[in-house]
Amino acid sequence: MNLSTDIHSVFVLTLAIFTLGSTFLAVYTVANAVRLRNIRISWKSGKLKGYPLFSTLFLGFSLIITSVVVALQIDQFFNIMACYSWMGFCWFVSSYFTSKSYITDHGIVKNINDPSQTIAWHQINDYVEKPASKGSEFVFIYQAVPGSTRDRKIIRLELFVPDRKTDKFNKVIDLKIGKTMTPVVDTSFDFKAFE
Repeated sequence: MNLSTDIHSVFVLTLAIFTLGSTFLAVYTVANAVRLRNIRISWKSGKLKGYPLFSTLFLGFSLIITSVVVALQIDQFFNIMACYSWMGFCWFVSSYFTSKSYITDHGIVKNINDPSQTIAWHQINDYVEKPASKGSEFVFIYQAVPGSTRDRKIIRLELFVPDRKTDKFNKVIDLKIGKTMTPVVDTSFDFKAFE
């Protein structure tokens, strides 16, 4: 038994498992995005000009290294770098769709892979709008189980809306919940009080 061969085999097996896992995650995320109906507004929320920071950097770095490997004709690393590039692409796709915010006819979807960050319009009890740099910060207060008086859990959802989408978002808010409540605007308000 050769130790270096065993280590290489474990490395390749681990890389294959992570590549397969990232593929399943990307397919699951894209399926969730395609399944959304009646989207009124959506916007990118990533840290790198709207794109997810780490997955974009990883994808760029893996593509650069893959280009170097192909240019230098290092045959033994073709498959490994192809796996890294594919894993980076899948991570980028899943991060991109996950970081987008969707406003639908049925509610707010802040993260399509996390049901706790999805709220229906009828669940919202109150909301606060706070002007922020390059947009507005909305805090929505809602109940985990609407209508239940025992063990009601009050939850908050923070949502940053960029300037270019604020007017459309406010129109949707007015249409969906504006008749029953009005936001608290231009007041001194401690957002940490909801924690």
